[in-house]
Amino acid sequence: MDKEKILKEIITKSWEEILEKIVKGLRKEFKKRNFENSVIGLSGGIDSSVVLAILVETFDRKNIKPIFMPYRTTSKTSYEDVEILTKKFGIKYETVDITPQIDAYFNSEKEKPDDYMLKLRIGNKCARERMSVLFDRALKYKALVIGTSNRSEIIMGYGTIFGDLACSINPIGKLFKTQIFEFAKFLNIPERIILKKPSADLWVGQTDEGEMGIDYKTVDIISYLYFDKKYTLKKIEKLGIEKEKILKVLSSFEKNRFKRELPKILKI
Repeated sequence: MDKEKILKEIITKSWEEILEKIVKGLRKEFKKRNFENSVIGLSGGIDSSVVLAILVETFDRKNIKPIFMPYRTTSKTSYEDVEILTKKFGIKYETVDITPQIDAYFNSEKEKPDDYMLKLRIGNKCARERMSVLFDRALKYKALVIGTSNRSEIIMGYGTIFGDLACSINPIGKLFKTQIFEFAKFLNIPERIILKKPSADLWVGQTDEGEMGIDYKTVDIISYLYFDKKYTLKKIEKLGIEKEKILKVLSSFEKNRFKRELPKILKI
């Protein structure tokens, strides 16, 4: 079996059935927790767009509270895509600019603005500030915070602990990124959102795959074979996938295990 056949196996799903399961699961969780309203952070990216479309299929629009939280480096495209998306689904959204509080925190730093570590710290701070805003709005609206991290990001640890990885319920955490693209087509997400390079928009020119050092297709093929099909490393390598890339995915999974777990409470 070659890589393209494996990828086809990954993305060929009954999206109608998957949507039905997610909708049913969300309604069950909301009823169990006695909530009606949901809060979601919109970025203009494909993951939050898919989750918004799911929420529109699940709840009355008046019970969905989308929030766009730009920083001063947020791209013009993100602003445009949030507007296009919400107009398409006929839903209003709120904008909360997080620039003042982020810049106030970092204004005494000695590092240069283009230093990678400073950019990374600002990106993580933005992710946590956005989640702080979402949980504050959740209290205001008596709502649950809906997550937007996909399975590929969770496996690679490509997310900020207590930032974008934090939420009350995550409806797409079992879907690989390549599956999200297919699901987005089924949900009629605007094509320009589907076609643009995945990016957390942390700084100008930043992309997910550039940050991870590996493309999503490769991540998903390796993850599918190793975690779902239970292939050994050697068996995956025989399919023509470089050992270095396999080890990158598996080591990232182990190294970032702490991001997938609740804080450790020590025994005494």
